[in-house]
Amino acid sequence: MVPDLVLFVLLSFVYYNYLKRKWTTEMIEGELERRKEATLNTVEPENINPVKANVYCHFHTVNDKNIHLIQPLAHTIWNECYKDLLSEDQINYMIEMMYSNEKINEGIANGDVWEILKVDNIPAGYLHYKLEEDNTVFLSKIYLKEDTQFKGIGQLMLNRVVDYAIDKNAKAVHLTVNKNNAKAIRFYEKNGFKNIESKTFDIGNGYIMDDFIFQKNI
Repeated sequence: MVPDLVLFVLLSFVYYNYLKRKWTTEMIEGELERRKEATLNTVEPENINPVKANVYCHFHTVNDKNIHLIQPLAHTIWNECYKDLLSEDQINYMIEMMYSNEKINEGIANGDVWEILKVDNIPAGYLHYKLEEDNTVFLSKIYLKEDTQFKGIGQLMLNRVVDYAIDKNAKAVHLTVNKNNAKAIRFYEKNGFKNIESKTFDIGNGYIMDDFIFQKNI
């Protein structure tokens, strides 16, 4: 009789601890979900876009409070994207040339659009585009961290620029892409962009950019 009672007490204790852990886990998960919803509710609805994966993307206009995020993002993404296409020295040179706060602010003052993309509130990419005098939109930069690719997020970013062009009654969106960047070229072709020109740019310090120019008519 006594051993049965001891066994019953032990089993009851084990079951109690199981239920306690289960309740604690559910409470933590519920709190995390509540905080996520609270974060999303602080962002304007038009800047929240569900994509293929279970994530949310927020576009934030670059300003004095977040401009410091751009250059570290560029370093991370360029070293992922161009490690097999450009030397480390050229990558560093181009980032310093194109991504200084002064350069970005100069573009914004002239009407350029710079946006940081956050995925679940973590900086993951950025856009830079502008309406030009010939009534076309130049997509200067569209970059996304490697670990957030293939989830429909890059498509979302490109669609945003095309929608901007439509809203501005622009006649086309155009961009440059490295001739050896096969992955990017496939992406643009899939989205209706056509290779309209081959061009080489001297960017100084002995470096050149050997690019295709792709365009999508609106």
